[in-house]
Amino acid sequence: MNRRKRRTPVVVHPPSEDGGRKVTVDDAEVGVAYSLFDVLDLVHGAGLPGEDHAVDDPELIEWRGGGPYDFTGGEAPAGGGGEDDSAATGDKGGA
Repeated sequence: MNRRKRRTPVVVHPPSEDGGRKVTVDDAEVGVAYSLFDVLDLVHGAGLPGEDHAVDDPELIEWRGGGPYDFTGGEAPAGGGGEDDSAATGDKGGA
């Protein structure tokens, strides 16, 4: 009897520093998502069901490092960008 676990075709990887989450379909990277809507667009673009209920289907999407609502909205991480991040880092400038 073959009890090998079926692979999930879509994997949403953990958020990167900028909040984006790499999305792969059948081990091929299809893009980076910054929101649940981005994930659905990428899934649909790959020819898979892109309906809202697809995010809750563990046989379709594997969420790593957080669930469907774990995005930082593409905001720069604290001290990691923006026009003036000196307040976040405590850096007063100078040498």
